[in-house]
Amino acid sequence: MGKSTITWLLSAAVLAAARLSSAFTIQKKVSKTRRNHVNELNTISKEISETDLSNHQEDEPWVLRQITFLDLTASGSGSEEDSELDARNFSEFLMEIGACSVSITDADANTSAEEALFHEPSLTACPNDFVEDSSNDFAMILNDYAAGRNVWKKCHVSAHFPSSLFDVPSIVDAVRHTFQIPTTPRFEVDTVPDLDWIKHVQESWTPIVTDSKFVLRFPWHDDALVMKACQEVERKKMTKNMAKIFSSGVKREGAVVHFEDDDEDSNGTESLQREYVQIRLEGGIAFGTGEHPTTRLCLGWIRDKVEMHFQMIQEKEAKSLNIVDYGSGSGVLGIAAASVIRHHIGKSKRNQGSSDVSATVIGLEIDADAIHIANDNSQKNDVEMKNYLPDVESLDDEALSVVLRAMQRKRNKETIQFIPSELNGAIYDLCVANILAGPLVKLAPTISNLVKSGGLIGLSGILSSQADMVVKAYEEYFEDVKVAAEDGGWVLVTGKRR
Repeated sequence: MGKSTITWLLSAAVLAAARLSSAFTIQKKVSKTRRNHVNELNTISKEISETDLSNHQEDEPWVLRQITFLDLTASGSGSEEDSELDARNFSEFLMEIGACSVSITDADANTSAEEALFHEPSLTACPNDFVEDSSNDFAMILNDYAAGRNVWKKCHVSAHFPSSLFDVPSIVDAVRHTFQIPTTPRFEVDTVPDLDWIKHVQESWTPIVTDSKFVLRFPWHDDALVMKACQEVERKKMTKNMAKIFSSGVKREGAVVHFEDDDEDSNGTESLQREYVQIRLEGGIAFGTGEHPTTRLCLGWIRDKVEMHFQMIQEKEAKSLNIVDYGSGSGVLGIAAASVIRHHIGKSKRNQGSSDVSATVIGLEIDADAIHIANDNSQKNDVEMKNYLPDVESLDDEALSVVLRAMQRKRNKETIQFIPSELNGAIYDLCVANILAGPLVKLAPTISNLVKSGGLIGLSGILSSQADMVVKAYEEYFEDVKVAAEDGGWVLVTGKRR
């Protein structure tokens, strides 16, 4: 019988004994014996007084209390004995004895000893690479780390308990006996603030303003907050421009210096003056909120290429614009494209009295829930962007299995469609795909079949170290395939259909 099996059997035994005792029942008073027991455990980092214990017993049942076990390592409390406190198993154990939530955090966070767990991103290596050198930064592949794979060398484990179940001595005793720790692990006790946590999170999530002048706002963002976010971006831009202008010395006539709007596209070249375009999102479980560098890269590319195409339409070099967002997620990229199209069509109507531009924007996605969310986001933004399941013939076995399972649900049968035949072909001027490098490589033939000759692709979700394999996969179908932009170790790959 393995050690982990013994550990869990002991856990079950301790838990059963605890449930039979009065240790985990609501107590209105703390007995003298219990108080004496607590005094024997003053090896903790933050002493617990009798008043502390008495007060928490009087809390309302829904009040949360927190206990944080500090600096957990492979040897638990630091003893030389061969005892192991696995943070993942430990977290599960805390949930079993009544915790309503448990979190594992890096004990070395914000210190010189901090190490990246998933190493995202790296300019020289991929987080999926296997590295045998134990001195490497890839914590996720080192088996001798404190709590196993995907956990830091040294961790803090925090658990929230309802006040009615918060009996510190019993919790600590259960931990010691279950995990065979010879001494009491260091811990801290605190009360969880009684906050409106939804409101608290919303207040910390401000509107996202991109360099390409998209403003991504969520339902709780009012106009004043959006305006403030845009003003802050403009203030920073003005400060940067002033520093650039005055760094070499500026001679000026009179008392006024005029600053020109020098918005630049993603390639760093000067572009037409832009207005902010707002996108309303409610991401839910779908990927794509605009915060990640890959989304910003794609948004910049979309704005550049849509505006370039409208200039071609004005010069009679094109008559229509078709765009496909492959792997649309929340629909943010397709909605951004449709919003820019709507903006320019409206501008043409104001200047010329009419607009005969024909535009189509669609999204393709294998996740049925994401399709629902993307279609809902499209409606909220009042744009024409319909999301579909890809053509069955283009799916590999794994993706096909996901799609077929989703279509067995009645809700999906009635509301989700496969891409219509008239939209499934090489008709698209622009194709944007923000997925991952591996799937993008596999999808090269599929994506190429959707882009017409001369059409453009913008691909992201690609680490710098993965760029070469993506470029190589698409060079068979596209010309001038290259890394066009980079942001924080992530890249945008572009090309033109042969």
